[in-house]
This record gives sequence, C-alpha cells and structure tokens, in this order.
Amino acid sequence: MRSCLGAALVTAAVAAAWVAVLPPPTARQPIAFPHAKHQTVGCAVCHSGAATAARAGIPDVATCAKCHATPPAGTNGAWDAAVSRKTIGWVQLTHVPDHVLFSHRRHVTIARLDCVSCHGEMRERLTPPPSAQVRHTMATCVSCHQHEGAAEDCLACHR
Repeated sequence: MRSCLGAALVTAAVAAAWVAVLPPPTARQPIAFPHAKHQTVGCAVCHSGAATAARAGIPDVATCAKCHATPPAGTNGAWDAAVSRKTIGWVQLTHVPDHVLFSHRRHVTIARLDCVSCHGEMRERLTPPPSAQVRHTMATCVSCHQHEGAAEDCLACHR
C-alpha cells in the first residue's frame, strides 16, 4: 500500500513539474486587434468589469460598435462574420485555476495595480499575442504579493 501511495505521489509531482515547464498553448485570434491603436481608451472600457467585478469581460460586437460604425480596418471579413453571430469569438489567453479566487476589482481598484502587472505590455501590441504574456502560476502570484506587501494568507485566494 505504501509503495502505491509513494508511486502516486511521485507521479503527481512529476506531472505538476511537467505542466509548470510546458510552454503555454498558442492561440489565433479571429481579428488582428491592434491594442496600440486603442491606447487612449482605458482597458475597462472594452473589458467590462476589469475595475469593478471579479472577472473582466472580453469585448463583443456591441462593445466595438459603440466606436466603430463601420468595420475596423484589417478585419478581412471577420467583422461581418462576427456581426452575424453577435460575438467575435476571441480566444481567452489568461486563465486562473478554478480553485483560485481571483478578483479584478481587488487587484485593479483596491490595490491599484496596472493591467500590465498581470497581462504584460498589451498596450504596445499591434496584433494579439499567440499566448498570455505573463504566465500565472503560484510563484508569480506569491512573488507579486511579496513585492507589493499584500497578504499571503492561503485562504484569501484558495477555496
């Protein structure tokens, strides 16, 4: 029984280490969105909830249509397809595990962290990145909490 438990623990440790070193999967976005051309608009204008809710939204057609009466340049037909579906079909790049309680509101509004802290230099990008610019792991979160002098109580972030 002990040898089975030991083998299971070793297997779990190796699997966790393997996942930690794997490169993040790459994604192709439906529209080559130029964040750099939208710098004058705050992140929370398009990503609703980024400053006020637990989760930040991913823009839909209605959000884009508030500023764009005609198809944005460079969408190559993707805009027309998105309008007919009423959604753009963005691929979410940043993920937080289900067992982690993360709140954009706590980090953006209360702690006053800039979006670049967790999402990298999106403002400078002319095209969407193929993967998250910052890999969110326990180590990156703890390192930031230590650097910012934030609480490191496990139960504050974990279910």
